[in-house]
Amino acid sequence: MPYFIDNKHFFNLEPFNEHGLRDCQLGAIWALKSYKTNGTNEVAALISMPTGSGKTAIMMAACFELGLNKILIVVPSKILRRQISNQFRELQILKNRNCLDVNVPQVAVYEVTNRKKSRQEWETILNSHDVIVSHPNSISPYYQGLEPIPNDLIDAVFVDEAHHEPAPTWQSINSFYRTQIKVFFTATPFRRDRKRMRAKLIYHFSLEQALEKGILRPIDFRGESIGNHAPDSNEALLETAKAVFDEERLTNPTCSILIRTDRIEDVQNLATLYNESGFDVDVIHSKRSSSVNENLIKKVNNGELDGLVCVGIASEGLDIPNLKVAVLHATPRSIPYTIQFLGRISRTPLDQEGPAKLIANTDAVRGEVRRLYKSDSSWRLLIPQIVDEQMQLARHYRSSQAKEEDFQMPELNVYFSALIYSTPANFNFQDQISCKSIDFEIIHYEQTDDESPLIIVTAHNKPIDWASREIYIEDLLDVHLLYHASEHNLLFELTTSELALGSFKESIINIELPSITHGRLFKTLSQFSQSDYLMVGMKNSALTGSSHPSYKTLIGSSVQAAIRSSEGRIFGTGHAVLRLDEENTWGIATRKGRVWAMKRGTASEFKEWCDQLCTLIVDGPIIANLPGLSFLATTELATTIEEIPVAIIPDSLFFKAYSVTISSPNHEPIRNFTPILNGISLQENNSRLLGTLQLDDLSFNFSFDLNRDRLWSIDGANNVTVFAERRDDTIVDKRIEDVFNEYPPSLALPDGSIIVGRNRIIPSNDIENLPDEIWKEKNWNGCNIRSEAYDENPNGDIPVINHTIELLKPSLVQESDVIFLDDGAHEIADLIYFDSANSTIHFIHCKYSGENNAGCRKSDCDELFAQAMRSIHWISSPILLDRINNRLANAQNSQIVYGSDELFETISESYRVNNWKFNIILVQPGFRISQVSDKNRANNNVYELAIPMFERIIGSNGNIEIWGT
Repeated sequence: MPYFIDNKHFFNLEPFNEHGLRDCQLGAIWALKSYKTNGTNEVAALISMPTGSGKTAIMMAACFELGLNKILIVVPSKILRRQISNQFRELQILKNRNCLDVNVPQVAVYEVTNRKKSRQEWETILNSHDVIVSHPNSISPYYQGLEPIPNDLIDAVFVDEAHHEPAPTWQSINSFYRTQIKVFFTATPFRRDRKRMRAKLIYHFSLEQALEKGILRPIDFRGESIGNHAPDSNEALLETAKAVFDEERLTNPTCSILIRTDRIEDVQNLATLYNESGFDVDVIHSKRSSSVNENLIKKVNNGELDGLVCVGIASEGLDIPNLKVAVLHATPRSIPYTIQFLGRISRTPLDQEGPAKLIANTDAVRGEVRRLYKSDSSWRLLIPQIVDEQMQLARHYRSSQAKEEDFQMPELNVYFSALIYSTPANFNFQDQISCKSIDFEIIHYEQTDDESPLIIVTAHNKPIDWASREIYIEDLLDVHLLYHASEHNLLFELTTSELALGSFKESIINIELPSITHGRLFKTLSQFSQSDYLMVGMKNSALTGSSHPSYKTLIGSSVQAAIRSSEGRIFGTGHAVLRLDEENTWGIATRKGRVWAMKRGTASEFKEWCDQLCTLIVDGPIIANLPGLSFLATTELATTIEEIPVAIIPDSLFFKAYSVTISSPNHEPIRNFTPILNGISLQENNSRLLGTLQLDDLSFNFSFDLNRDRLWSIDGANNVTVFAERRDDTIVDKRIEDVFNEYPPSLALPDGSIIVGRNRIIPSNDIENLPDEIWKEKNWNGCNIRSEAYDENPNGDIPVINHTIELLKPSLVQESDVIFLDDGAHEIADLIYFDSANSTIHFIHCKYSGENNAGCRKSDCDELFAQAMRSIHWISSPILLDRINNRLANAQNSQIVYGSDELFETISESYRVNNWKFNIILVQPGFRISQVSDKNRANNNVYELAIPMFERIIGSNGNIEIWGT
């Protein structure tokens, strides 16, 4: 006989004069009963309540209140499957709330541990059991070769942790039991991927309400900033966890700890690490048996273990009321999972006091949760706010039917646009294609023959940008064409989404392919009339800074006539659009080697166009610039490096990112540091540059080799990573060697040319003589010109930086001027002088003399001029004041040496880039001005090297002074 119907008289939803269920649990039951009267079983009922507020008790009570006969409960993990089975068998939760007679018999619960092959098996099981608890892998109709529970044998399906429902295995269950009562339970009725749950939200009890009513306790977040190197992060988190847990045990002796990672292979290492430090923890994960996991949970509940190390989903639904401390060695990236996890520690046991504690490495946080972990706001306030925002976005709509069985792929009509790569002679596509990201799915794949384009169509879910209030989702299709012109060793790549392409590209192209050089790219337009450029984009080729746009675009008919010849000092070709004839308009872009045409066509027509490009690229000589634009900076293939660079400047991402963190094993995170690269020697007929890379106090040897496919290599830096972000967006999160190859540094050569990647950019130089006014003779009496570093209490002759401040003092205005000392690692300049009266910011670089007497020595200018080149990035930089304030707060030697903190705060608050001029002052008492300023002096390397430096600074809207003797 049906258990919940036969024993209904033992159950009382609202016991008289007893504490009974919580208000939120009663509210959910009432909402469910109401929905049953006027709803439809075809649409599931969705109940949203915070983790820890009692969803399991609602399931139990619903069985009695709805008069259910046979119930299927679907859970996302083996651990939760065993836990729910045991709880339903005893119904102890209802007994503890005085809703159920303590003498009521046990429920016959069947825990599904393997797949069934026949209806007869299920009939036998359900003849003797009232509740079935299963993971979807054991019962989902999605899988072939198993028999799902026949839908006529059960009358209700409960889905716990229902945010998994949009996954295909779960959706199949929802669709199969179309006429049964279906109730979804979750703490987060939304997903990171915005896939909708096919259910109607009938009851939502907010996290804020749970906190207000004391059902959940607030969480104190202990964020550690310890870089991105996993072993160092693990050690530091362990140290913090030990201190926090020992402190908690003083006031809450029964509290336990939960330690999370995201890979099964890491759990045992973490358990060993924690146990060696004095903890007593064990591990739970899906590959351990249910009985082992169940026994370990009991040990934690009984105080026999301090806690558990778990992997990802293994923590969902864990019922360990005494959990109070959590350590995230792998931080969940999505808001839904984060909220689920926090629920494990935010319950309020009667024998504990104070908030729960969460420990994580904020440097390792990625994805949409960065706002939460980086915020200064109280988590008690911020988490409910974020959940409420997500709830507003929880309604979805799917627009296409691309994944349906009867969907017909339309004939292609693609826009002609291709990146062009050089391939080795033996290049072939790999045989197997697969997506490395679960967000994308390959739904179509074809290639007529080896000489035809490879066509791949992917699908993924994407928010529609124009939707407001409600987020709508569509199955977005992207097409990718890869055509290998093997005769010419060229690969053409067309894609409607680089992100989608990146999800599978490595599986079919297993080597790095270089883009074609600018000289070969320009040839695609070289044989046509240049009389009608419709658009010209110019990229800054003179070491970009904030003062000059990194890019400038002109649009119009015959637009080349509007470009000034002087632009060639700063700009080279970035892209161009040229009308070839009445029917053809083509364009090129130099950044990645792209060519496009204003036309659409089929895959075979795209191939014909690519073959036409092959002919243009292969025939004739390499050219340095586009026809009609020869006055712009020209570009040629770099095959040699004639001289040691004057400076090697990292890509602008290091200057324009809001925050940069460099992580290395066994080293404190290096923050907002611009890598310092110094060239030392040339080898292999000047095709390879060797040098050093300085990262704070870490030093590495690098090689820049024009004969290798991978230009940059850094010895011993395999575990050195760079994480850069702009606001909440991640710009880069890679090994530093990968960063240098993707965002190559610029080699500024003595002849004024610049090598970036494989391209040598030659600005149109017209400066032969430096203006006399940049050279400044200064009196260095009383200065030890062989000592540079600032000394707060100097004796005798003072160092160069101290003396420079003394030279500035006669022009300083006490009420308005500030000098900021930034001498040391990560420095912007040795001194930064805010001359408020003249609205000028001076970046002052100081260097000691190589000898006791002043002269004209190249060795005295090498590092100084390189620093001047790096200063270009700070000219007109909108983040300059942010970086200076960061230095004041965190750098040991950074301080204000003239003016007051209050005055500098006023300057910071009113700082507007356009209101200031910028000047770079190079201080070298080892320069004898009469010698270094003499162009006609024999072997005057200082003058020759100053010309390209001067051009770069002037071209960046800055001024320059060189102080000497």
